[in-house]
Amino acid sequence: MSAAPARRSWRPTRPNYRDQAFVVRSHKLGEADLILVLLTREHGVVRGVAKGIRKTKSRFGSRLDRFSRVDVQLYPGRNLANITDAATVATYAAAIVADPDRYFAGVAMLEMSQYFGAAEGAGQAVFTYLDAALARLAGPEGDLPPVCVADGFVLRCLEETGWMPSLVDCSQCGKPGPHRAFHPAAGGAVCVTCRPPGSATPPPQAVRLLWLLWQGRLGTAETVAREPGIAAAAHQLLVSHVRHQVDVPATAYGSL
Repeated sequence: MSAAPARRSWRPTRPNYRDQAFVVRSHKLGEADLILVLLTREHGVVRGVAKGIRKTKSRFGSRLDRFSRVDVQLYPGRNLANITDAATVATYAAAIVADPDRYFAGVAMLEMSQYFGAAEGAGQAVFTYLDAALARLAGPEGDLPPVCVADGFVLRCLEETGWMPSLVDCSQCGKPGPHRAFHPAAGGAVCVTCRPPGSATPPPQAVRLLWLLWQGRLGTAETVAREPGIAAAAHQLLVSHVRHQVDVPATAYGSL
């Protein structure tokens, strides 16, 4: 009597889907493929492989550039999704890559969007903030420095993920401010009573600039950012806060 054939284990297939996405990071795989880290509108951060994308005859390789919002077809896999199609929805690349300051600010925002977009429930908001920030970065050149565009994006993401620094009231006791001292590990502004050792005493306009960017008051922010050293001081405060509170290296963002 012959043995019964082995039973195949049944595995439910996960449906493929389309979503809008930004390419936030890429890694070479083999001779022709790329592993892409995508920030998607509906599915957060997704890692996928685009097969053959580095071949000169690739059907959609040029559409999966950074600084472009694309509509992608994804087939979920055990570890990586399979990216089989991409169509450009909006591209901001030309204006961003043409200017070094805009380019590095854009790279920094892509870096930070990977961290924030992975937070539970935050992906859709981070996607929306990134889209708006890249559009502003690529828009007609104004008086708001690219580093301030990046800082405004990061502030919105910090608020969305619960890591927003206190920019007015004391982060420890809630005493109404503004206060002169700022301590990243303490959560932002601190009063004279709660001020920990090692607190910074930044220029008041630097903290005000962060508040204006967070509030979206960009006209006033442009004026404040023109004051010598203020935009740089504000940026360093925010970088320190991100590294202490979110515990990420923020390599590109910290290099602005």
